[in-house]
Amino acid sequence: MSRFVETVDSLFTETGPLPSLPQFEYRPQQHQMAVEIARGLEQGDHCILEAPTGVGKSLAYLLPAALFAMESGGTAIITTHTKNLQEQLIHNDIPIAQTILGRPCDAVLLKGRRNYLCTTRLKNAMTSVDSLLGAHAATELQRIHHWSRETADGDLEHLGFSPDPLVWDAVCSVPGSCSSAVCGRACFYQRAHHSARRSPLVIMNHALFFTLVSRKGGSEDFIFPDDFVIFDEAHTIQAVATAGLGKTLSRHQLLSTLRRLYNSRTRRGLLVHQKGGYKTLCSRTERDVNRFFESLREAGRGLLSPADIQRASGTLQVRVRDPYLFQSTPRDQLGELESRLHDLEERCGDFVLQQELVTVRLALQEAVALIDDLLVRTDTSHTYWIEFSNRRHSHIAMRSSPTDISEDLRGQLLREKKPVIMTSATLAVGTDLRYFERQIGSPGSRSLILDSPFDFMRQLTIVIARDMPEPESREYLQELPVWILKCIERTGGRSLVLFTNASHMQSAASRVASEMTALGLQLLVQGVERQRHELLEEFRRDIPSVLFGLDSFWSGVDVPGEALQQVIITRLPFSVPTHPLVQARLERISGEGGNAFLDYILPEAILRLRQGIGRLIRSRTDHGIVSILDSRILQKPYGRAFFSSLPRCPLELWSATGGMEEITPEEW
Repeated sequence: MSRFVETVDSLFTETGPLPSLPQFEYRPQQHQMAVEIARGLEQGDHCILEAPTGVGKSLAYLLPAALFAMESGGTAIITTHTKNLQEQLIHNDIPIAQTILGRPCDAVLLKGRRNYLCTTRLKNAMTSVDSLLGAHAATELQRIHHWSRETADGDLEHLGFSPDPLVWDAVCSVPGSCSSAVCGRACFYQRAHHSARRSPLVIMNHALFFTLVSRKGGSEDFIFPDDFVIFDEAHTIQAVATAGLGKTLSRHQLLSTLRRLYNSRTRRGLLVHQKGGYKTLCSRTERDVNRFFESLREAGRGLLSPADIQRASGTLQVRVRDPYLFQSTPRDQLGELESRLHDLEERCGDFVLQQELVTVRLALQEAVALIDDLLVRTDTSHTYWIEFSNRRHSHIAMRSSPTDISEDLRGQLLREKKPVIMTSATLAVGTDLRYFERQIGSPGSRSLILDSPFDFMRQLTIVIARDMPEPESREYLQELPVWILKCIERTGGRSLVLFTNASHMQSAASRVASEMTALGLQLLVQGVERQRHELLEEFRRDIPSVLFGLDSFWSGVDVPGEALQQVIITRLPFSVPTHPLVQARLERISGEGGNAFLDYILPEAILRLRQGIGRLIRSRTDHGIVSILDSRILQKPYGRAFFSSLPRCPLELWSATGGMEEITPEEW
């Protein structure tokens, strides 16, 4: 054992400094994880570690990462999926790590540039508010200016009010107008990046990490000199990287750029005082852009059946398989406008206007390139699709994403002697990590599945509704509210009910509403009046309440204590292969001789089920029930795969008549 690994090992032993703190206790799983990470960092290896809730994984990677960064002079990039975890690291875990290490270890929370106020753009906006935004924006700009003299970080989240999006767009950091040469250290974005370059610990989210890595263009380092990366909530890497490496051009995005130059309705914009037909060119280009996106919507509708359109209640996604869907696009008009802006920049004597024109011109350049790529389908490794809502003049976009992200991840992440640590509570399917390894293109990495520190035999019971009709049957929607009420009555509320379908959730909510009122229980339903975080706060506060949630509630929900004593799974979370990207992945697997269901749909559903179940037991004192209202887990051959991934705990089979058969894990 090397000196570095010995040092890390000593921090986590039963007599070490971490377990000696009043609020901590010795956890063998945490100790094992920290030592494994230390070995990986020292040897430059990639590590994949499943660390169940309660292991204490944050400190298990923070302490070795901080030590290694300080000793090597490099930077530890800690990247997460959720803001809650970032705040936990900054405010709770890193101060504890500094106490344990006995020395300061600077840490910076870094966000995307549009989150930061650019003081240069603020000054410019205030001098041209009438022509750019109108007098109504002056009050907000004054409030932002006052805040800029008090804030330490210039982070929009700490502004104290929600500004008009157009106002914030005029003052936030953007490429072109905001640069180290123009702004210097007075700009909050430039200041944040300067601090990050000097800090041994940098916290960010997955999306920003992949954005910054892609801009480095394959250099030896990820983002900073001699850096390495630790992914917490690593189960989201594939989805985030897919989105980050994809391309999008929306009508709203393009019109916002054009109206920054000149808005014919408000008669304001950067070009409002310019002669030479600029305003006419902007208005004509805007009309052409609108016509193009409306024709795009009609083309998308033409690729769907009338039944598909009628069933769709929200946004539709339609795969585009053939290139040159349109002969007529606004690329020529956009190109002409971009060229005229370049001429204006060169002869413009107004430095402020010049910098803002650079920003808009770069955005138009990117739009032209996206139109060429998205319509010609230049990259055969990508899946292309149109996304739109049915209402006229509403959301329309063209999108593309890599069909198989593993090759991109292998090239961007898994470099020789550049350690990458990936950890999450849910990575394994069954008893191994092979599915996750295939997803990220990392066979042969150091891998470890840690035991849970919780006593599931004492803390958890899984209940399965054995007589529940199958989800595709006509009787399912009739029986679902009945079974939900049975489950809720068993725990007196205190239940999180997870759905995979919005219409099923709304139907069940309307059917149980009066019974919930009679029981004296508040029913909280996602998508009705309140935002997700507001629903969670109310659910925690109103102890016996019941929360109905969709996809975003299957993970990232932490409600320890008596407010949550039951998770009700209404249906096994199989993804419906209607999204173009899922369709393309299934076709790819089948084309390569694989089994699309066994190799993709089933593993994804198992991981999703594990995430849903993981909402319940969050501490050693929690106890409760997971009720699964999908009898296919008992009846279908693939049910064994689900069972192999469930926690070992007592199992009850519940019949429609109320009879209960108890089964021990040995009998599964």
